[in-house]
Amino acid sequence: MASSASRYDNLRKQSHTLESLVQSKLSAYARLASTVTRSADLEAGSSSIDRLRDAENEVEGLIDKLRETHEEMAAQLNDATSPPSQSMLHAVQRHRDVLQDYTRDFGRTKTNVQAALDKANLLGDVRNDINSYKAAHSSVTDALLDERGRIDSSHRMIDETL
Repeated sequence: MASSASRYDNLRKQSHTLESLVQSKLSAYARLASTVTRSADLEAGSSSIDRLRDAENEVEGLIDKLRETHEEMAAQLNDATSPPSQSMLHAVQRHRDVLQDYTRDFGRTKTNVQAALDKANLLGDVRNDINSYKAAHSSVTDALLDERGRIDSSHRMIDETL
């Protein structure tokens, strides 16, 4: 019984530690995501995107560890040798709710970042298409304008000769 309560207390402390760590990393990720999505630096190989992906992976890893800790806490409560108290049940439920909130916030931020990256990618592709169209057609236009200039020049020479 003492061992089970001790194990539960260790898991509860670990859960609190992980929750505070997830909260701080999640807020840092959200700030970085906000900065990156507002900037023009949304190219796939940019350092901002790399930092964002690193932070994303770190938050995902912490959320997974927190989920595992909560599963272990729930398993401790299902131990038949010592029935859980109401406060233990309430604490586990509160930890589950906090995990759900963090998972939802992380998912929302990740979705917003992906939407901003997709939008930047689409706009970049359209911009590239416009530039390539202009480049392809500007050479034809320039050639026609040069030819027109030569014709005008030859007309002037003929007029001067006459």
